[in-house]
Amino acid sequence: MTNNAEKIVREFIAEFEKSWPATFDKAMTYLADDASYQMVVPTIDPVTGKAAILDALETMKQKVAEQKHDMISVAAAGNVVFTERVDHSMRKNEWVQIPLVAVFELNDDGKIVRWREYLDLFHNMRQHGLSFEDMEKTIRK
Repeated sequence: MTNNAEKIVREFIAEFEKSWPATFDKAMTYLADDASYQMVVPTIDPVTGKAAILDALETMKQKVAEQKHDMISVAAAGNVVFTERVDHSMRKNEWVQIPLVAVFELNDDGKIVRWREYLDLFHNMRQHGLSFEDMEKTIRK
């Protein structure tokens, strides 16, 4: 599934490439019902289930005015896809850059079951001027 897995992940990530989507309806179609999303491995616990991921994305959209990203590299092995990106997020009227690696695992139906992002949390917090508690609230109400 390597080529197909990479294509699926690229399509999913494209939903967020230039800005927040108007709705997350299409993005959610790429996720398995029992998918999990971990915004900062290992520091912030994952959210599990499509409804919880949708809630996390909607909460993030409310707190981060704009976002976009630049894809740097993509590699795939079987049902696992690695992406290297630089995310840009606007908070408090300032753009900040967040380099990260995201790892996606897909099931045999081509749905994303695990979405994990690895980044330097303290770099991110410094750029946004946030405490750990405030950063964690980015995806939780």
